[in-house]
Amino acid sequence: MRLAGKFVVIAAITLFQGVALAGADNKVISDAVGLRDQGEFEKATRMLQTWLDDHTTGVAEGDRRAVQFEIERIGRIRQDYKLTRERLVSQLQDRLTTFTAAELDNYEKEGKLDVQLIDGQKLYANTSASNLILRVPELRARRKSQGPGRSEKLLYNQMLQARKAAELTSLSLVLPQDFLVTFTLTVDKNAATSGHIIRAWLPFVNQTSYQSDVDILSASPGIKQIAPPQWPHRTVYMEQPAVQDQEAKFSLSFVYRSWVRSNKLDPALVQPYDKDGPYYKFYTAERKPHLDFSNEDLKRISNEVKGSDGNPLLLARRIYDWIAKNTIYQYAREYSTIDCIAGYTAGRRAGDCGQHGMLFIALCRMNGIPARWTTGWESFADRGVNMHDWCEFYVEPWGWLPADPDMAVNLTHYTDTLTTGQSAELIDWMFGNMDNYRLTVNTDYGRELFPPKQDFRSETVDFQRGEVESDGKNIYFDKFSYDMNIEPISAPAAEELRKRFKPE
Repeated sequence: MRLAGKFVVIAAITLFQGVALAGADNKVISDAVGLRDQGEFEKATRMLQTWLDDHTTGVAEGDRRAVQFEIERIGRIRQDYKLTRERLVSQLQDRLTTFTAAELDNYEKEGKLDVQLIDGQKLYANTSASNLILRVPELRARRKSQGPGRSEKLLYNQMLQARKAAELTSLSLVLPQDFLVTFTLTVDKNAATSGHIIRAWLPFVNQTSYQSDVDILSASPGIKQIAPPQWPHRTVYMEQPAVQDQEAKFSLSFVYRSWVRSNKLDPALVQPYDKDGPYYKFYTAERKPHLDFSNEDLKRISNEVKGSDGNPLLLARRIYDWIAKNTIYQYAREYSTIDCIAGYTAGRRAGDCGQHGMLFIALCRMNGIPARWTTGWESFADRGVNMHDWCEFYVEPWGWLPADPDMAVNLTHYTDTLTTGQSAELIDWMFGNMDNYRLTVNTDYGRELFPPKQDFRSETVDFQRGEVESDGKNIYFDKFSYDMNIEPISAPAAEELRKRFKPE
């Protein structure tokens, strides 16, 4: 199969976050999760800590780490659920022309709110106000400020340009665009012990066929290591000592070129897979916890979309369309706090970009279609710079094809700048084709960073915001901030920057 050599690189990487940790003492973890799900957070934490105290020797380090992570996960869930009922009602009243506490109670009875009982106190997800408005169309009509809405006009216009360009060439890469990128990560004062080394991983360009001409312009405090070109999480690694009462800043600036992917897909041209090859087996495999083929919600959806034709291109499209029509957008809690992302999304029929992507990957793999995680940043001029997740599926003879099921969800339910017909066109195009307003950093999820972290990652699934640790201990998101700027520039301007900063 095409690109089979990449399998050797990817398969050799140790499974770390969310997979290797699953081999721990199952009973203590399952019992603690049961308590956590009942809202007994303190009791679950004590149970796990007692197990650690009683097993200082004679157990595998992986088992200890898994139990330690369950304690960590409980703490992270607490951070994502801090909203009281009174505060949520106040937020909604601030945003809507009219809203009452009784309405909130009704929406909660209908299952439209993300609620967590924590040690006797009912708390709501921090994003509950935005998510309820996204979930209920009538509430969107009552917003005090409608804002600019979700504009996909720029993307639609690029689709039209890409179609014209594709008519003039047999190549699948068209419309190159250069970008100037600056990423800054700032660690809070005294988040690490003064004089001790802070280790930082910053996002960088993953070397793909559609991303080229990468040049680093500046890096502070200096680069220690750069991950190999096709490492699943492409990073630039830096270090600096912590200074008491001072923030620690890490910054990286680079240019790169991104290409529109434009493919002429015809189901009649689909070729069979080499199902005995390791590459096929790797990308169709179950991968618990997030790709759990035994999940009942996933099995029900898989049976619903399966069909009888067996053509992987048509089947992948049915999966894509099902997600677009049957799920909605909801801002996510931290992925590291979710036990099974694909199952979680299937059960809620709601999610954000990564959750929609993981659902697509799971359903593809369950039906024998190779699929993988592909994520990074988007930089639409009319929507700003945002983290974004999408995915890829594999069909011969084209190889890896992009798909953005989350974009399809938003075009189906939320856009107010395109006509219904234009939205349908763009949904169709985003299956197998992709714009160039992307910075792809990741081609898999939950793998080791380069060099490896000593402690747990803040984001155990994706990698976009950077990662930090010191003294072998993770520095979580609440102790650092980040800023990503991606600016489209002309090819001559990019070339001038490359010349100016090119090392001797």
